Amino acid sequence: MRTVRSMFSVLALVALTPVVSAAQSNRLFENAWFWGAKFGIMNFSTGNNNSTTAPLVGAEWLITRNRAGLYLSAEQAFFNTTGYVFDGNGQQYNVALKDSRRYTAALLAFPVNWGTLRPYGGVGLALNLIQHATVDPSQFTDPDQVDVVDNQVHEERDRVAFLLMGGLQAQYRRFSVFGQATYMPARANFFFSGRSTYILEAGIRYNVGSSIDKTP
Repeated sequence: MRTVRSMFSVLALVALTPVVSAAQSNRLFENAWFWGAKFGIMNFSTGNNNSTTAPLVGAEWLITRNRAGLYLSAEQAFFNTTGYVFDGNGQQYNVALKDSRRYTAALLAFPVNWGTLRPYGGVGLALNLIQHATVDPSQFTDPDQVDVVDNQVHEERDRVAFLLMGGLQAQYRRFSVFGQATYMPARANFFFSGRSTYILEAGIRYNVGSSIDKTP
């Protein structure tokens, strides 16, 4: 896929990023505020095992200390797929699903650095919101079930999920490039419940300044 090839190209640039001194790298990383932009792919499966790979774009914020950081991000994924819900009588209704947003908060650890290269890993939570979930009215044979199904669709459109993240950042002065992978286990009563969700991302980060107040 073109998206995958593009991501590997970005990751290749990580290895080719010019090397500066470790002292300078630490100075521009520690106690800093990074803003970033990224793109990637998300692979998930709905309850009917309809596996989908979707492109995504996003923005992020990273606040660092010496060996740790607070990570916040927002992503938009683009897809068209289907899921399903059941009414009170066990009748299945197919649901058209389109696009999603994800808001993530995670604590990251940067245990070592090799010059400008910093591997990292962390844990966090993500709020997943499916933007459009529609049931075709022609599926209803009992009008009394319309509200029941609509409520069930509303219930399964969003869910908070635990996540694991790992990645590699390469920094050159205030600019950084990075690649990272995220794992989210499946959650019950959510449209992305067929199996765990996997996300691969690459992007750039820019150090906009210190994250601490240096005023005496």
